[in-house]
Amino acid sequence: MAGARDKLLKAKVRRLARRSRFWAAVLKALESSSRRGRVLNIYQLNRVAPSSGGVLVIGKLLGLGVLERPLKVVAFDFSETAFRKILEAGGEAYYLEEYIERGGDGRGLVIVG
Repeated sequence: MAGARDKLLKAKVRRLARRSRFWAAVLKALESSSRRGRVLNIYQLNRVAPSSGGVLVIGKLLGLGVLERPLKVVAFDFSETAFRKILEAGGEAYYLEEYIERGGDGRGLVIVG
């Protein structure tokens, strides 16, 4: 089932990539090998996230650590703990599909993963 989800997500991003270099970079990351499985933890976002804006996590975000400031986090997948910690810190958490459907354009987001 996850394979079908991946294909649909890639198709959506592929359409956006025709008009934007940001989405082209996201597509390239999504199409690269996922054999190792990209996984990040909350504490890693503190180092890479800009002071304003947010991050787009290519892979799964896990809940190890503490989020030090409110962030907008868009990710392919979240653990329940990570999702909760983002909201508790006053941030926003979106699944990538949800962000695209809401008309997110990627402005202010840094790609990590």
